Amino acid sequence: MNSYRLSPYVQIIENHIFPNVVQYGIFHRFTGEVIEPLPNVRSLLFAMRLGTPVSFGDDHLERMGRDGEQLKLLVSKEFLVTEGQDLFATFMDKYVVRPRQNPAVSYRFETGQRMLVRISMAQRIFSPGPDELPKVVEEPMPTPAAALYLAADGTKTLREILDGEDLREITEAIDFLTRAHRQLIKFTNNREDIADPFRPCNIVPRNMYRSARSASSSDVIDFHKGKIDDAAQEFDFVEPTVNHAFRFPSEALGGLNYGGRFCISTLCPDVLPLLGKVEKLEVLEVGGGTGSFSASFIEQARKSSLSINYQIVDLSPALIESQQQQLSTIGALVQHFSQDATKLNIPGRRFDLIICNEVIADFPVASVTRSGNEWQGAGAAYLEKYKLNEEGSPDFFLINAGAIDFLEQAWEHLLPGGALIVSEYGDDKSYPMQAYHLNHEEFSIHFGHLQRCAEQIGFNCRLLTLKDFLNVDDEISMLDGQEEQIMCLNHVLARHGEMLPYALHSEREFKNKFSELMKQLELKGVTFSPLSNGFHFGPRLSHFMVLVMTRPH
Repeated sequence: MNSYRLSPYVQIIENHIFPNVVQYGIFHRFTGEVIEPLPNVRSLLFAMRLGTPVSFGDDHLERMGRDGEQLKLLVSKEFLVTEGQDLFATFMDKYVVRPRQNPAVSYRFETGQRMLVRISMAQRIFSPGPDELPKVVEEPMPTPAAALYLAADGTKTLREILDGEDLREITEAIDFLTRAHRQLIKFTNNREDIADPFRPCNIVPRNMYRSARSASSSDVIDFHKGKIDDAAQEFDFVEPTVNHAFRFPSEALGGLNYGGRFCISTLCPDVLPLLGKVEKLEVLEVGGGTGSFSASFIEQARKSSLSINYQIVDLSPALIESQQQQLSTIGALVQHFSQDATKLNIPGRRFDLIICNEVIADFPVASVTRSGNEWQGAGAAYLEKYKLNEEGSPDFFLINAGAIDFLEQAWEHLLPGGALIVSEYGDDKSYPMQAYHLNHEEFSIHFGHLQRCAEQIGFNCRLLTLKDFLNVDDEISMLDGQEEQIMCLNHVLARHGEMLPYALHSEREFKNKFSELMKQLELKGVTFSPLSNGFHFGPRLSHFMVLVMTRPH
């Protein structure tokens, strides 16, 4: 029987994102690997965290069933260690890397001192308020830690980096670099893992919290009406959208921005059959965001010598103000309607084109529960009306009721030959799931259900990925990291009169602007990977689909 203790290089973390639920994990600071402990094992780990050693043998573990199996796993991965065990022996021949998900950057100061610019990797608050943004910390790096950090490019093992030096002299550097609030290096067996931002060697496990300023669907309308105070704050730090990430011309979009590329993809006969048959196109956008989409769409339409009359439905006074400011820069006069789009009602108005871009996830859902051979719940009426009942359906699921209501209302406001285009995250098979990290309720879209409803309403439909609709080149190499990465970079860039917007930036675009400064500062911690990898500013493009619906003549 052996006596075990927690390795000094493991950390217990908590996830507080889900309401009234706390999830626990234990992660190894060297590898980034996370294991979610079973309840009995968790109690044992908490006792060990207080310094209490625990003794057990193989026979004891066998009798413990699943708990015993997990304890064996924790021992094999050196989360649990024996007294006197060499904590570095099994890591000497692993490759040392700087994890892509850590936003820290390092640069050489004028004095020659290497400085570290970081935020705490011990915790993250999703949907932060203005007073909850992470604090940027700048600190000098001890010389041994700086040397190890610079060498951690994934090409050498710890043994090769030490090159005969006494490990005991560098343990302080390893401790400095792997602390939970830094997590600047990790170890991996497989160099192939280095390119994948979501492999353990590239992640930085931490406590997670959500800043909930609005919690239930009944509050969503009130949230948009009164709780969005700053449009830039909302889309930079709380809810970055694909449009917001691509609001500047991008190499991935062929040199266009999102709204301009969306305009070209939309204004073609395959999508809009009545194109060329009307003198002025009547366009309604549902949910205008900051206004960057409408401004870009209108500018691109002008380049195509197309006359359009543009209107926007939105609930948020702060966003409407932002839209008006954006549109004033291009001299566009746009009419606004303030109303709930699921009850869209603009008397006497019908449109050639209705666009609903990254909005319907905000619309309410309805639940359905199986009771014997019947379905009950607020969603049962939609199930029956649109014949959405499928063999093998779970006993409980959600329906995108608000999105279906919107399609019905949009049909009434669309001219024959006109088109309704809806884009959002989801897929054609999965039932709606809530995005708990946001400051308001949102649900993914079951596009299979939505398409079937649209067809029964009378639309001709075509379902595409957003990537295909916009013809995005997702192999373009982009700056890794999200808003935290840009915060750390801007801390350094600001000293040289530069600033990086909270947006997607290709490697070519970034280096064209900052390569000389990067060389001058010997800047490290900036990495790039294909857009398809999905660890960049804004949501993952691969999660988004587009439903194109035309109303027959």
